[in-house]
Amino acid sequence: MEMQGRMRAVVDEHIDFVARTLQKAGVPSADLDDEIQRTFIVMARRLGDVELGAERSFLFQVAINLASHARRKLARRREVLDGRPPERVEALATPEHLTDRKEMRKLLDEVVGGMDETLRDVFMLHEFDEMNLTDIAALLRIPRGTVASRLRRSRAEFRKHVAAIELAWDLGARGAARDDKPAPPRREEISTLGRALLRTGSSVITPMATHTRTLAALGLAGR
Repeated sequence: MEMQGRMRAVVDEHIDFVARTLQKAGVPSADLDDEIQRTFIVMARRLGDVELGAERSFLFQVAINLASHARRKLARRREVLDGRPPERVEALATPEHLTDRKEMRKLLDEVVGGMDETLRDVFMLHEFDEMNLTDIAALLRIPRGTVASRLRRSRAEFRKHVAAIELAWDLGARGAARDDKPAPPRREEISTLGRALLRTGSSVITPMATHTRTLAALGLAGR
């Protein structure tokens, strides 16, 4: 496959995955388009070194690295602006902050963004992309047992933060519909609120304008 055709196919197939990865790794919405473009620009520069079938894994690693830089820049901006460290998740634990889907998404971003990077990667891939442990191990190139351990720890951390806001949450609030379908049995159960939070971040559909701008940044628009 010629390089331009291959690169366009990579964008078409993986742009939603890249957007979801960046968003859940803590990239602010205002910066999301730029970071999506940067991710694919890095991919385009290294495309000849990426084996066929390994594109998703490469994009994930690039997106995670870019998101880490973006979080550090954001943290520095906040410190310059107000001289205070970022708010803790518990500061959002009021019913007023939990009354619509937008605020639920913000809360989820705080919870996931506060995880250690190694835990967050596994948590995102399993909970948001519904990848199994074997596939995650292959993607991250780590043993399956390590994936299982990190997933247990990340779920425990997620539940800890959810527990901190549970008393402030009315299950009938507008921000989270009740979970009518029973969750599949898991060794470590996540609460109704936890599942509601996860649902707010499970589907990211990239706007067509973002797709078009990304192709333009790669010189592929109109091809």
